Amino acid sequence: MLFVIVSGAAVAGAIGCVFSGRVAHSLLWLMFTFFAVAGAFLMAAAEMLAAIQILVYLGSVMLVVQFGVMLTRRRIQDVESLPTVNALSAVSGIGVFALILILVRALMEHPMWGDEAAGSPTTLEFADAIFNDWTMATIILGALLAMAMVGASYLVRDERLINLLWDMGAEE
Repeated sequence: MLFVIVSGAAVAGAIGCVFSGRVAHSLLWLMFTFFAVAGAFLMAAAEMLAAIQILVYLGSVMLVVQFGVMLTRRRIQDVESLPTVNALSAVSGIGVFALILILVRALMEHPMWGDEAAGSPTTLEFADAIFNDWTMATIILGALLAMAMVGASYLVRDERLINLLWDMGAEE
């Protein structure tokens, strides 16, 4: 029963993320979804994955995206193109959902599910691999994320007159 509640919260957060009217609200819904997925990991006794979910996705990725949104100073799309963009988004969303369903069905029919999972790693072995074997890769990834945030904040600074007027609320 608890899994149904947590997975329902994740689905509701994803739907809220997709259909939110503002980008900042969409990010908040996405954060809610990440928390729900971390809760699902906790219920599966994968505490390390839940910690990584919170630290990596909520701690770094969402922060980088939020800074990118806050520093963006340009109009995303024109109002005239909304019906076409919405139709294309709906068609591509249905296509992606169908692809995911096909992939999940193919994955569930794989013969590996009939075997015993005697060789699966424990949470302790997974944490040891991340913090000992993959330490340098984690540090490099953190440096790359920091450089990407600095580069994105430099690139989104658009000082064209039309965007400055739009930021101040002036009509074109």
